[in-house]
Amino acid sequence: MRVLDIVLRSHTLVLSRFILDEVERVLLYPRMQLRYRITAAEAARFTGNLAAVADMVEPIVAQPLIIADPPDDSVLYTAADGKSDILCTRNTRHFESAEVQDFCAARGILIKTDLDVLKDFP
Repeated sequence: MRVLDIVLRSHTLVLSRFILDEVERVLLYPRMQLRYRITAAEAARFTGNLAAVADMVEPIVAQPLIIADPPDDSVLYTAADGKSDILCTRNTRHFESAEVQDFCAARGILIKTDLDVLKDFP
C-alpha cells in the first residue's frame, strides 16, 4: 500500500462512491482472488477504510468525454470536482484523447499511473 502511504503523507486523497465501488468489484475478480484471496468482507472493509481517509465527492458528469470507457467519466469528474492535482489510474489510454487532455489541462490535473506516482513522490 505504498502509493496510499505516499499520498496521505503530504496529499489529500479524493474519491467518490463510484471509485470505491469499482475498487471493491476489482478486488473480487477471479484473477485477484487467485493472487490475494481477498474475501468480500475484506474488500468492503478496505474500501471503507479508503473512504474514511479520503475527501469524498459525488461527481456530476456535465459532459461525457471518455469514449473508450464511458464509466471512466465518473473518475475524471471525481478528480475535477475534488480539485485534484493528479488522477492516478492504470487505464491511462482511456484519458489520452485531446478533449480529455484539454479538460485536465484547464483544471491543472495530471494523469499518472501508480508507478509514476511512486517515482515522483519518494
